[in-house]
Amino acid sequence: MKNPPFFIIGCVRSGTTLLRDVLRKHPGLISPEETHFFRWSEPFGTPQSTKLLSSTTNSVLKKHREMDGITEEQFKEILNKSVSRSDLEIKYMQQYMLNNKFGGKRWFDKTPQNVYGAAMIAADFPGSKFVHIVRNPIDVVSSLRIGKVVKIDNLVGACNYWNEAAAIIFMLKKAYGHRVYEVKYEDFTSNFLPELEKMLTYLGENFDAEWFSEIVTVPKEHEHDTLFRPEELQAIEKLCGRWGRHYGYFAAK
Repeated sequence: MKNPPFFIIGCVRSGTTLLRDVLRKHPGLISPEETHFFRWSEPFGTPQSTKLLSSTTNSVLKKHREMDGITEEQFKEILNKSVSRSDLEIKYMQQYMLNNKFGGKRWFDKTPQNVYGAAMIAADFPGSKFVHIVRNPIDVVSSLRIGKVVKIDNLVGACNYWNEAAAIIFMLKKAYGHRVYEVKYEDFTSNFLPELEKMLTYLGENFDAEWFSEIVTVPKEHEHDTLFRPEELQAIEKLCGRWGRHYGYFAAK
């Protein structure tokens, strides 16, 4: 592939949407909403995998396709003609670019939950790279409790959104360290242009501050004390302790 894609993956509520919307300002880059093509474990082409992508059972993905300008008839045709997840991804991106007249641009995919299929993405797209934006786990769990996009009240479930992404990416870096770029949400939002320039350099893209002149980023922290009891905050730090210490969010023991 002449211009290999890259994939923004990680934990939900960590700044992946912000990062995608920033990168969309680059004149050479395009990205749809979210695909989720590599998210689930069911083998591609099985009835269960098809059901997970269906407009009748997954209204969120149907809405995403509407936002991408892809009709359900087009998606059904793409799905029926595809023989693998990567084939589906490529055909979808081709249709997305065609429908929106994005000729000549490099596509990338922002689906944080595709982290569960990261090894398959790495194998199916040999020249691809990954961008991982990581955020303080307490802020992630706070956002999940608030539930504007995804609502998870249970602390174990909310913490494991963060833990599982961190664990998978740790192993991904072990196998493909040169293909994984990491940035902290807090650094990206507080030191925006320098961090963005470093990222684009890694991705092999030009940088011009004028392209991003309308963007203002401010680190967003939640009021933890109003969302959690003291024992709940202690539980989050315990549950997310290993990877929280790894990324420097919690003090080393």
